[in-house]
Parts: sequence; structure tokens; C-alpha cells
Amino acid sequence: MTARRSVLITGAAGNLGGKLRRHLEGHDLRLLDREPRGDSAVTPVDLGRWDPAWVRLFAGADTVFHFAADPAADVSWADLVAPNLDAMIHAYEAAAQGGVRRFVFASSNHVMGGYRDVPGVPITPELPPRPGTRYVSGGVPKDSTPYGSAKLFGERLGKTYANVRGLSVIVVRIGWVWRGDNTPAGLPPDREDWFRMMWLSDRDFCTLMECCLDADPGLRFVVVNGMSANRGMRWDISATKRLLGYEPRDDVTK
Repeated sequence: MTARRSVLITGAAGNLGGKLRRHLEGHDLRLLDREPRGDSAVTPVDLGRWDPAWVRLFAGADTVFHFAADPAADVSWADLVAPNLDAMIHAYEAAAQGGVRRFVFASSNHVMGGYRDVPGVPITPELPPRPGTRYVSGGVPKDSTPYGSAKLFGERLGKTYANVRGLSVIVVRIGWVWRGDNTPAGLPPDREDWFRMMWLSDRDFCTLMECCLDADPGLRFVVVNGMSANRGMRWDISATKRLLGYEPRDDVTK
């Protein structure tokens, strides 16, 4: 890792934010979350409501990692508007106003979920988006279309902020990062191959986020896939390697 940086993490008490926060210890970390869960190092803020009291925390940060969102993929539009849309819009604007150099947006594999039932097609960042998919979890059919569509909106908003406001924006379509024992042996056995083959280990996740932090300052706007080196997967991570220098080390099939 390069020199010490000022890094702001939204959703810092969540699954992804918590893992990255621990990995980046030693940097100047600004940690925000709507529910700090008793962690005094995390500032409680509701990004869904614009408030100068938290907006000023973005000022002068080198990089923002935006993870804050309702992570449930099967919730309604009504449940997503504030935490996944309003909060995202506000975070982009706060970063632009605060002179942030780079904004890393945690998008999702659900943006391309419609390709699940199109066998044989490599899933590259250049494919037209197909948000959402119908899947079964715990025997219950679930629909992720609102969640995936909201993430797609965040990607396109990032392109606008890159072009109009000068932010360097890296969009990562993150695969499956399990909250529990995030190893091949610890993954839930009822999850289908569609999920297993987009697995992203904790180690590879943190490596990828560090690559985003250190990537070429000249990158203006890029969209990449974020998975481990899972043998036989349809997700194409060649652009992730080429643009960010990402070299995953883990494989769900081993």
C-alpha cells in the first residue's frame, strides 16, 4: 500500500465497510454509518437526509468508499428510496463539494442478474445491463429487480459526476461476500452455483478495494467486476486486472 491517506467509508459498521475498515488501519479513517452498533469510532449519520453536519466530514478526504445501503436484495422500492437512492445521491454530492479525489461505488452483481438464465454468455462490464433476477433462497422465491436497478442508477450517476464535477469514479460490481465464515467451506450449502461462482473472498475483496485506492489518478470513470479467481465462472475480471492491477488469490472451487 502507498502513503497514508484520508479515507471516508460509508456503511462502516456493515459487512463490507467493517472488513475494509480493519484492512485500512493506519490510514486516516472517517467512518460513517446510520447504525454504529455501539462502535464509538463510527459517526452516526443518516445519509438519506442532507445535513451540513455530516456533509462537512467529506471535506478534504482523498477517497470515499460508498457501501451504505440496505443490503437486502429482495426489498421494495419504498424501502430502498432513502437508504439506497437518496443516500447515494447525497454521498456523491458531498464528495464533489468536499473536493474528494476518488469515489468508489459499491455496485452489485444484481445489475447483471438478468444474464443468469442466458447460459454461455461471458458477463463483462461492457454487456448491456440487465438488473435483477428471480432466485430462491431458503426455499422462498425472491426478486432483486428494485435493488439491482438502484445500483445501476448509482453507476450512471457516477459517470455524470465524473464528467461534470471531475470526480474519479470507480464502480465495482461486487460478487458474493458472505457475512459469516466467508470461505468455500463456510458458505451456505443451499445457495446455488450462480452465487457460488461469483464468490469474493475477504482477502480478495480487501485487495480489490486497495487497488481502487491506489489506481491510476488519471482514471475518470470505470466499471469493473469484483469476484475472486473462481475457476469456470462466467464473470469476466480481465478489465479489473488490467485497469486496477487486481490479482485475486482465492477460488471457490478449491
